[in-house]
Amino acid sequence: MKKPFLIFMVMSMMYAAGYSQISGIVYGAGAGGGKTVLPAANVYWSDRTFGVTTDMNGNFSIAEPPPGEKVVVSYVGYENDTITDFSAGSIEVILKESNILSQVDIVDNGTGSHLDRLNPLWTQEIGSGELQRAACCNLSESFETNASVDVNYTDAVSGAKQIQLLGLAGVYSQLMIENIPFMRGLGSAFGLEYIPGTWMQSISVSKGTSAVINGYESITGQINAEFKKPESKEKFFFNYYLNDAGRQEFNINASANLNKKVSTIVLGHYSFSNTEIDHNNDGFMDLNTGHQFNVANFWQSIGPKGLEMRWGVRVLDETRFGGQISGSPYFTVSPEGLWKSEITNRRAEAFIKTGYIFKNKPGTSFGFINSFSAHDLGMTFGNKTYSGFQKSYYSNFIYHSDFKDVKHSYDAGFNFIYDNVAEKLMDSSWTTEEIVPGVFFQYTYTFPQKITLMAGLREDYNNRFGFLTTPRLHVKYHFNEHTTLRTSVGLGYRSPYVIPENISLLTSSRGLVFLNKPELEEALNYGATLVRYFDVLGKEMMVSLEYFKTDFSHQMLVDMESDTSSIYVYSLNGKSYSHNAQLEVSWPVLRHLEVRAAIRYNDVRQSLRDGELELKPLVSNYKGLLTLAFASNMKRWQVDATAQFIGKSRLPDRSQFPLPYQLDEYSPEHTVIHLQLSRNFKNWSVYTGVENLTGFTQSHPIISADKPYSPYFDSGVIWGPVMGRKFYAGVKIKFNKKED
Repeated sequence: MKKPFLIFMVMSMMYAAGYSQISGIVYGAGAGGGKTVLPAANVYWSDRTFGVTTDMNGNFSIAEPPPGEKVVVSYVGYENDTITDFSAGSIEVILKESNILSQVDIVDNGTGSHLDRLNPLWTQEIGSGELQRAACCNLSESFETNASVDVNYTDAVSGAKQIQLLGLAGVYSQLMIENIPFMRGLGSAFGLEYIPGTWMQSISVSKGTSAVINGYESITGQINAEFKKPESKEKFFFNYYLNDAGRQEFNINASANLNKKVSTIVLGHYSFSNTEIDHNNDGFMDLNTGHQFNVANFWQSIGPKGLEMRWGVRVLDETRFGGQISGSPYFTVSPEGLWKSEITNRRAEAFIKTGYIFKNKPGTSFGFINSFSAHDLGMTFGNKTYSGFQKSYYSNFIYHSDFKDVKHSYDAGFNFIYDNVAEKLMDSSWTTEEIVPGVFFQYTYTFPQKITLMAGLREDYNNRFGFLTTPRLHVKYHFNEHTTLRTSVGLGYRSPYVIPENISLLTSSRGLVFLNKPELEEALNYGATLVRYFDVLGKEMMVSLEYFKTDFSHQMLVDMESDTSSIYVYSLNGKSYSHNAQLEVSWPVLRHLEVRAAIRYNDVRQSLRDGELELKPLVSNYKGLLTLAFASNMKRWQVDATAQFIGKSRLPDRSQFPLPYQLDEYSPEHTVIHLQLSRNFKNWSVYTGVENLTGFTQSHPIISADKPYSPYFDSGVIWGPVMGRKFYAGVKIKFNKKED
């Protein structure tokens, strides 16, 4: 499979043609007279038939448009600019922040989520407008209005959440913050909940294998969250959130421009819950109690002659409690005592990014990222204990340039990853050290108005698993200005950390048995997306049809069905794959009302020890989504409604257990509805809403809850909501920087 794929990629790189080009740098004008480069800004012909995006240093190169057309430069939160003079060798574009008069902020009644039309990868951009459509307390709750990403609890005790993309667990997606991997090893258990929603500026979701420049770990896609920037116009932000389950949150952001070149931002978060709730009367808390403290400080410096630096630190401390409620009438205390859970997470991170744009070589730049982190995790579930400590270092150097013209460009560089993870489960302890240096090369060919081809190849050496070759190919083809086809194919690998990635294993009374050492996982992902834009009653309707398949050749399986006393972990010896098809329609029906509807089909199967190919448990066979977003003039009033229609999923086979502890073959189909109402003023807003309006919950999410130390106890079979109807309210206050 690899050889013909590599040959095709090499042949693709040999194709060449010539077009005159326009090169330059895109900046954003900040408060105080400073400016900052704008990565991922859109640069496109005025007829919208061809365009590119700027690299991480704001650099772009684009073919000169046909006679009569112009080049438009746009970026979210800034006014568009137009290039009409193409004679200059290198163009400097400075975008102004959007404003209307001097009294109110510019507002947009359009969608806060859209497909990136210029990117050869299938990429959905989720902006601040979309993030505000729900309470969005953290990253795990940012996908409630998204059809592609599912978020579910891993169990009914720990409160941990995990995502699913293309029908597979989130560990097969590359999750990044500011293009730095952040959910690896110990961070995979609770990392989604450690990115407060009010910290985020935007989220990018791409499906299929991503570009090789970020590593070999992306198999089903990539999710990258961008924090608010030091140079942003927001000077001060405060958010208070409260729900009827007793959870309270405080979020504070403050930024300042120290001078025209240096700016900084401080992001703070504190949340707590002290209320023990048991709505389903099983004697266990429905939600954890505890607290989280999270603070970050980021800096930016724009140096002379094209040099820019960003650096920052982040510190997290969280403790959460769960388990049986003392004095509850719904159980008799076991001789072993109350079944309790306690989880502590302490994490520290630091990073530095350096970018340089070569003034005398248009279209040429480099970026250098270095990140350090330390994570301490401790967990107790009943009589089981687990602890881990991880030290990590990540480095990525990317050099970008054109070949002879704008049609041919390349990215080349190297990565280095170091992970040292010390784990202890009960009386057993072990340490995993992983050292991975790697190099990559990515070629991009663009034929204006027709095709963009991006072919990448990387070679890594993993001290545990040897040399790893990762080829990937992405093609975007324009049938016409309204219809675009994207295809992708590529390999991906990942090193599994079984316990932190499956902590629900510890919330069962059964023992954990490894039949062999964890091995490197490998999969081939390929798929296609067809996007068509229609003019319906003067409004643009977007219709997207997609299909992706993931084929595993090596995978670590967690088998909850072969034995009543043990959960087995072993390597795949057979087939494992995921089919995923999705249809999505988005249409602004009226000036102030947008409707989005989607339906997704999943077929995820794997071979267990007996060799029989089975549906993977706890993966729904379909998901439907319907969202309505209403915004009045200037967004004074906003109403958002989301309905999720969840199909059935196969439940683990417990037919060998006594009858009271057996399960149905499938979970029932169900619907979850969320509503939110917001009232916005000049510098503040209030909001209120309800999650799970119908109050639907999974019946008996904890098996044998009255006897947690029995051999039948299990809280890890979760297919639906464990918390019923939840009301919330909050207030936001925001002040912007003064313009000089």
